[in-house]
Amino acid sequence: MTSQAEGEPAAPVPVALVARTSTLYLQDPLSSLQRQIRIAEEWLPPGWYISRYYWDVESGAIDIEDRSQGNAHEQFTAAGLPRDGGMADMLAEANAPEPPFAAVVCEDIERSGRDTFNALKLERELSDKGIPLFAADEPADIQGINPTTVLVRRIKQGVAEYFRLAIKKKAWEGMRQHAIAGWNTGPAAYGYTAERIPHPAPMKAAQGRTKTRLILDPVRGPVVAQIYTWRVEEHLGIPTITARLNADKSLYPPPDGLHWAESTVGKILGNPKYTGYMVFGRRRRVSRTQERPTPPDQWTWSDEPSHPAIITRAMFDAAQAIAEAHRTAGDAPGSAQPRARHDYALRSRVRCRLCQRRMCGSTRSSSRYYASGEDVWHTYYQCTHDPANPRHAALRPDHPRTVSVREDVLIGEILQFLTLRVFGPERRAQLTEQLPASEANAAAQRAPPRRPHQRTGPDRRRAAQPDHADRRPVTRPGRQSRPGHARPLLPAVQRTARRT
Repeated sequence: MTSQAEGEPAAPVPVALVARTSTLYLQDPLSSLQRQIRIAEEWLPPGWYISRYYWDVESGAIDIEDRSQGNAHEQFTAAGLPRDGGMADMLAEANAPEPPFAAVVCEDIERSGRDTFNALKLERELSDKGIPLFAADEPADIQGINPTTVLVRRIKQGVAEYFRLAIKKKAWEGMRQHAIAGWNTGPAAYGYTAERIPHPAPMKAAQGRTKTRLILDPVRGPVVAQIYTWRVEEHLGIPTITARLNADKSLYPPPDGLHWAESTVGKILGNPKYTGYMVFGRRRRVSRTQERPTPPDQWTWSDEPSHPAIITRAMFDAAQAIAEAHRTAGDAPGSAQPRARHDYALRSRVRCRLCQRRMCGSTRSSSRYYASGEDVWHTYYQCTHDPANPRHAALRPDHPRTVSVREDVLIGEILQFLTLRVFGPERRAQLTEQLPASEANAAAQRAPPRRPHQRTGPDRRRAAQPDHADRRPVTRPGRQSRPGHARPLLPAVQRTARRT
């Protein structure tokens, strides 16, 4: 973009507005969006006008790839706010051959994202398309962004990210203190009911807000005690406990009033609130849609019992130990494959020599019936070739039905190789002895067979060229010979001419 000469009318410049507001409690998204639109319109230089409105009602910490996937904006478009899409739609139209806007403006740079990485990524993607990103609280310099503006912008982006992380930390610590004081978070667990107590803060109490304590449910509380008794004293598994509960639903009322599910029984057996203490932080969100359990040593417990206990702490610990013994899936903590039944030292590193497929690990027993001894368990790596699969059979018709190898045999060969070839005292001599033969064999295999009296190198090129005095470049019909790279520059010149 270039500035207009003095006395000439300003050329109309279409601009896209980017706005965002979060869904925090007690915030008015409609008023926030209206303010952002008004401030952006007041900032526009002469001749500039907003041609597209892109805004979302979502958190500013969401990655650019995950933006504009919610539907919280629908209630505000019905109120009359213009909207041509969200952040994702703006980026899609910016990547078009002819974008419908020449610049992007927002009220404040943090409206593009409170995460510095995503904010810079958005700015870079627009810059690569020749589209500048302006903020209404920055100078309206149509010549471009000067170094001082860039410095101030980067500082503000860092402050915005710090503010977001600081708010999250304070909110998390506030929730921990909430649990330490004995207040319940979330719905009441099965076996308890929620007792609403006016909020301790007078202002929030005047608004009708409350806090929750847990009180014992006289009907469902004994059911929880029975579940733990079956688990700890009889060592029953979750499927057996679930079947017993469903056998008499009048005595053991299900949480939903219909039936008991194994997942519900598992949650009851893993909930430490039944010990009478309030516990917080048993799960952590690792992404927008995924949560993971937190190790028990990172849970936050209340200092004193905050509600009636159904079981003792010792019974809860015994139930967790039995659950670990009954576990049929899950590696040790920190495993790369937490849903796998076993750890395999050579996982994804063993391939079949015949078909080059990756071999999968399996652990099976070797019977000692005839030797009058206990079964011995071995780990094998087996090829995934399936003879019944027509595609597999067509690629390797001579492939055996089963190809497997024991893990301890492979590890022994690997250790021997490392001992002799990598750390052995004769490793240099062995490598020197092997390399020349290997290079010669490889060169012989790569070289194509030569025909008798075949010319190579410069002699072959000279023989292929006709002996003409006037060697003019040969051009195709309808095309002109061109020097250098003049033709590829034409589209760039045309784009520049269209913008100026």
